Amino acid sequence: MGWRHGSSGLSGSSSCLCSPAAIQQTRAMSVSDTAQFSSGLESVSLQVQKDCLGLPLPAPRTPCWPPSPDEDPGLPSFPLEEPGPRPLMPGNLPSPASSLEEEEDEDDEDAVEALRSEEHTSQFFAEAQRLREQKLLLDEEVSVAGQVYGVHRVILAAVSSLFRERLLGRGGSRIPFSLDVAPRGWEAMLTFAYEGVLGPAPLGDVLAASEVLGAPRMKAAALRRRAEAENAGEDEKKPSQAEELRENLRGIEFLYREGVGCDLKLEAGSCQLRGEGLWDAVHRAALACGSEFFGAMLLSGMRESQGTEVSLHTMSTQDLRLLVSFAYSGVVRARWPGLLRAAQAALQYQSSSCLDLCQKALARGLNPARCLALFPMAEVPGLERLWNKARHYLLTHLPAVALCPTFPFLPVACLAELLDSDELYVQEEFEAFVAARSWLDANPETQESDAKALLQCVRFGRMSTRELRRVRAAGLPPSLSPDLLHQLMVKADVPGPERRREPDQALVVIGGDGIRSDMALRQPSRGVWWARAFRCGMGLVRTVEWGRLPALPAPGRFRHGAASVAGSELYVCGGQDFYSNSNTLASTLRWDPSQEDWEEMAPLHQARSLFPLVVLDGQLYALGGRDNGVALNSVETYNPELNVWRPAPALPAPCFAHAAAVLEGRLYMSGGCSGTGQYLASLLHYDPKLEKPGTLLSPMGVPRAAHVMAALGGQLYVAGGLGETGDLLSFETYEPKTDSWTQLAPLPSPHVGAAGAVLQGEFLVLGGYSHQTYALSHLVHAYCPGLGRWLCLGTLPRPRAEMPACLLTLPTVQCVALGTTLHQTKPAR
Repeated sequence: MGWRHGSSGLSGSSSCLCSPAAIQQTRAMSVSDTAQFSSGLESVSLQVQKDCLGLPLPAPRTPCWPPSPDEDPGLPSFPLEEPGPRPLMPGNLPSPASSLEEEEDEDDEDAVEALRSEEHTSQFFAEAQRLREQKLLLDEEVSVAGQVYGVHRVILAAVSSLFRERLLGRGGSRIPFSLDVAPRGWEAMLTFAYEGVLGPAPLGDVLAASEVLGAPRMKAAALRRRAEAENAGEDEKKPSQAEELRENLRGIEFLYREGVGCDLKLEAGSCQLRGEGLWDAVHRAALACGSEFFGAMLLSGMRESQGTEVSLHTMSTQDLRLLVSFAYSGVVRARWPGLLRAAQAALQYQSSSCLDLCQKALARGLNPARCLALFPMAEVPGLERLWNKARHYLLTHLPAVALCPTFPFLPVACLAELLDSDELYVQEEFEAFVAARSWLDANPETQESDAKALLQCVRFGRMSTRELRRVRAAGLPPSLSPDLLHQLMVKADVPGPERRREPDQALVVIGGDGIRSDMALRQPSRGVWWARAFRCGMGLVRTVEWGRLPALPAPGRFRHGAASVAGSELYVCGGQDFYSNSNTLASTLRWDPSQEDWEEMAPLHQARSLFPLVVLDGQLYALGGRDNGVALNSVETYNPELNVWRPAPALPAPCFAHAAAVLEGRLYMSGGCSGTGQYLASLLHYDPKLEKPGTLLSPMGVPRAAHVMAALGGQLYVAGGLGETGDLLSFETYEPKTDSWTQLAPLPSPHVGAAGAVLQGEFLVLGGYSHQTYALSHLVHAYCPGLGRWLCLGTLPRPRAEMPACLLTLPTVQCVALGTTLHQTKPAR
C-alpha cells in the first residue's frame, strides 16, 4: 500500500508538488514491520500489495489555486468550480416524518428509551446536605459519644440496614437514638450517605461502624482503601464518588418503590398517587431533595408542609407521576411526544434538571414535523433554547421541511422570517423560491399582498441565470397574478444581500502539511485559523470567512493530534515537524483565548504521529500512532489539571492513521493501518477502565485509513480516506443500537488525511489530498443528515492536509485585532 507514492504507511507526505530531490527522498522512506493485529482484526482487513507502493508516482502537477501565504491576513476567495452532482430537487430529498401522529405507539415499553440526567444525582445530594446542615425536614436524632446528630432516615436507609429497619418502624421510636460506635466512624457513615465518600476517618473506625450499621458498600469502600494502602489493589476498578452517589439514589428509589417508610401522601386531581408496593405515599425529605417545586412546598411553612396528605388539584396525575419518578431517579422514559409533555410539566412545576434533560433529548430528535410542532412554543419563557435549536433546524433543512404535510400550516409571517434570514442555509436560492411557492400553492386563499411580501424575502438578485430560468418555468400558483413574479424579479437588487451564517462555535484548523506561497516547496504549516462565518454568493459560489489565532511555534507540525477541553482550551501534541520518520514529536502545546501565544506543557512519554487525540471524561487520550516508522499500540492519558501524561491500557494491536470519536460517553476507534501495512475495516470500542479495553464491533463496509470519523445524532459517521483502490469517496454511518453500518451519499471529491468536525448538526470534512493526483485540497464539504446530501461551504485559507480541527465555545471569547485573534475575558491559568 502507499500513502501518496511513498513507503508503507503515511511516510511520503512530501511527494505532493515536491522537487525531484524531495521525491527521491520520500522513495527511500520505509516502515519497519511490527506485530500483526490479532486474528479478530485481521478478519476485517485486506492485504495490501506485496511491494507496499500501491500506485505509481505521477508527474508533478501545477496547482489550480492562487497563492495565499499563512502570514497574509487578507485572504482571497478561492474559485469553486467544483465537479459534482447537480443540486437535489425536492422530489429527490428523503421523505420526512409526515406528522407527530405517525410516531410509534408509546405504550411499547420495550422500545421506550430511558433518558438519565447526569446532573440530577449530584444536585439531589447537594440539596440533602444543605437540608441537614440547616436542620430542615430531619426525622431522626442519633446520639454518638454524647453528641446528637440530626439526619434524614431515608438517606441513611439507602446504605444502612439498621436505618432501613428503623424506617420500617421496627427499630423503636426512642429519640435520640443512641449508637455505640466511634464518632469518626459515624461521621464517615454520614459523608458516605450524603456525599459518596468516606472522608479521612481511621479505617478501623470505619470498618467497625459499617458492621454495626449494616453498611456493606461502606465496608467495601474501606477495604479498597486498605488494599490501596498496602499496594495490593492498584489495578482494581473502584467506583467513583459519582457512582457511589448513583447507588445511594438507587437505594432511595428502591425504598420508594417498595413503599418503605413513606411519610407523605400525594393526590393529583381526583386520583391518589399509588406506589407499586403497599404504601400510597412518598418520602418527604427525598421529594424535597429531588424537586424544586416540592421542596418549596414542603419548606414553605404553609398548610401543605404540615400535614401527611397533600391534594394538588391543578396538577394532572400524569404530571405528578413524572415529577415524583424523576425526583427519585433522575430518569425520564418517553418518546418524543412524551418528552414534549414532560418538558412542559417540568417547566410549569420548576424541575430544572428534568427540563434540561428533556430539552436536550428533544433537540437531538428533531425532524421537520417535530420542528413544525414546536412552533406554537416559540415564545414560551424557559423553552428558548429548544426553540432556537428548532429554528436552526428549520433554517438548515428548509427543502425537507417544505415537503412535510404540516408545512402549509406554518404561519406566513414565520415562513417569511425564515426566508428573509441571512442564516437560511440552501444549496442555491432557487430552493427558497420552491419553499415559498409550495406554501402558496397549498394556501390558495392567501391575499396577493401577503404573497408579494413572502416572495420578496426570496433573494432573486442572488440567483444565477440558470436558476432564474427555472423560476420562470415554475411560475406562481394559478391563484396569483402571473405578472407578480416578473415584477419581483425585475425589481430585485443585483446582486442583493448575501446570506451569511455565523456558527455558535469557533471551528479551528491547526497546522498541517502545506505548500509555500511560491509553490516551490512543501513545508509544515504553523497557521491556526478559525471560521468566523460561512457566506453564500451568487449561484453555487460559497466562501468561508476566516480569522487567525496565534501561530504554532516554528517550524510548524502535521500528522499531530489536537483536542478542545470543555470548549475553552486547545491542546496539540505529537506529530511531525519534517518529512523524515525521525522527526516525530512528543511535545504538547496548550492555548486558551486569554493567551497571546502557545504554552508548552508536559510532553508525551512516547513520540507519535498519525494518531487521534480525543477527550473522554475530561481527560485527553492519545491512541496508538507511529514513531520512527514503527506502529504503536500504546495509549497515554493526560490530566489537564495536573499537567501529567500517564500510561493507559494498550490497544489490542499496533495501528496508525486511524480515527476516533466519543459517542454518548463511549470511545470508538475505526480503521487505520496495522504494523504490517494492512488497511483495516475494524471498529473498536475502547474502554480505558478495563484491563482489556478493546471490544471489536461490526466492521466498516470498506477498509480505510487517513479518514475522518465523528459522532452526530447518536451515530458515528466515517468518510473518505485511502483504501486498496486508492482514494475513497465512500461515506457510511454506524448505528450502535443495531451494531450495523449503512452506506450514504459519497463524498463529492477525495479527502485523504483531512480534518473532520461536527458543527451545528453538520459533519464537516476539511482539506486533505488526493492519492491519485497528489494535489492538496482546499475544499470544505458539509453533510447534513436531515437532507442526505453534501454541500461545499467554501475553502480553507490555504490547501493543506494531515491536520486536525477542533471547536471552541464562542460565548467565552471575543474577536479582537481586526478579527485575526480570539481573546477570552478570563485570567490565564
